[in-house]
Amino acid sequence: MKLTHLLQAYSFDELMPVINEMFPGTSKFRPQLEAAYDIMVSMRPVPSKKTIRFQTLHDEKGSLSYLGAEDSCFDATWEVCLGKEVTREGGVDLSNIELAANCLVNLCLLGHYPKTFESAHQQLMKG
Repeated sequence: MKLTHLLQAYSFDELMPVINEMFPGTSKFRPQLEAAYDIMVSMRPVPSKKTIRFQTLHDEKGSLSYLGAEDSCFDATWEVCLGKEVTREGGVDLSNIELAANCLVNLCLLGHYPKTFESAHQQLMKG
């Protein structure tokens, strides 16, 4: 499913509890994340042949593994990322809402956001 359709499948109010569960403490950033969501669902995605592939990843030491997508999947403008297909490898048991929540947060932190998100992005980075 394209990321744009994945995000549009859920309201922000449905996504926020999942975001906070996956990334504890993010509830304090609700206004910034909601602003990002509102911008993303109103954007026209740019068609892309690239994918955002969720897989089992390992930390640098190789001692810890987790489910996620490579940071490089989000190294593009929001419009391009929204046009990417979101896939999961075998063994990745994340639900669609968890994929949407993860992508939203990663786009806020790693994606090339529009100028309208600059102020909210700065607040997110101050943490």
